[in-house]
Parts: sequence; structure tokens; C-alpha cells
Amino acid sequence: MVVKQKIDIKHKLLAIAIAIVLVSFVAVGIETFYKEPENPCNRIYETQPKAFVSDCNVLQDPERTTCFREQQEFYNNQTVESQKCWDKFQPIENNYKRNVFVILLIVGVFTIIVGLFLKGVFAVYLGLMLGGLVTILMGIIRYWANMNEYLRFIILGILLVLLIWISYKKLR
Repeated sequence: MVVKQKIDIKHKLLAIAIAIVLVSFVAVGIETFYKEPENPCNRIYETQPKAFVSDCNVLQDPERTTCFREQQEFYNNQTVESQKCWDKFQPIENNYKRNVFVILLIVGVFTIIVGLFLKGVFAVYLGLMLGGLVTILMGIIRYWANMNEYLRFIILGILLVLLIWISYKKLR
């Protein structure tokens, strides 16, 4: 009886290791072969010239007032430019996040299906099931803010049904 518990613990630890490596493999694969678009808006602050004294308080009164006005105008211009840039970049970023979500969802579901067929080796079965589930969750988390509420509801409903079905059919 004691030997069986050691084997169970070894199998569970191996399953967790498989899940962790699987998720890491998928994440690194996405970063390697489908790079995230670079946000050009980060460069706006770097390319803007410093057109004013950083501390207007060191200046005398007439110059101080002018300095504060110039700073305010500079920051307002940066904000406008930054918003214009973000408005152009946001659809590109949203498209990327959606595509990564779809990739992670497909890989996760495929991994779970493969895991169901490899039930003979407990550690591989459990590792692929856990890894597939975590991969799906990773996709959902990355895209959650961009999903509309109906898609969130549908995705979570499908996952719930899938998990209940797997539990009922395969784990009884």
C-alpha cells in the first residue's frame, strides 16, 4: 500500500511537470513564431524634445509663468499625439490578442483531446489534460478584456460543459 502511494505521488508530480513544460513550450512557441507587434506609441515621449526647464520654480516670476504655460502646452501636445497613436495601434494589438487567443484555444483543446486518448499512462494523461486546460485559460486571460460579454459567456459555458463531460465520461 505504501509503494502505491509513492507511485501516485511520482505520477502526479510528473503530470504537473508535463503540464508546466507544455504551457511554457506553447508560450515560447507563440513568442518565437508570432511576435507581438511593437507599440510605436512608446517612442512618442522619447522623440519629443525637452522644450522647457524641468523646474520652473527656480525662475523669476514673469519667466516662471511662461515656463509653466510652455510645460502645460508641451504635455497637452504629448497627450494628443499619444492618443492619436494609440487609436491607430489599438486595432493592431486587439487583432494580435484575438489571434493568440484562437491559437491557444485550438492548442489547448487539441492537447486535451490527445490526453483523453492516452489514458493508459496516468502521468501523460493528467499532464496533457492539465496543460491543455491551463493553455486555454492562458488564452482566455490574455484576451478577456477584449472579449465582448457574449463571447465570454459562450466560452465559459463550453469549457464548463467540456469539463463536466470529461469528468463524467472519463474519470468515473
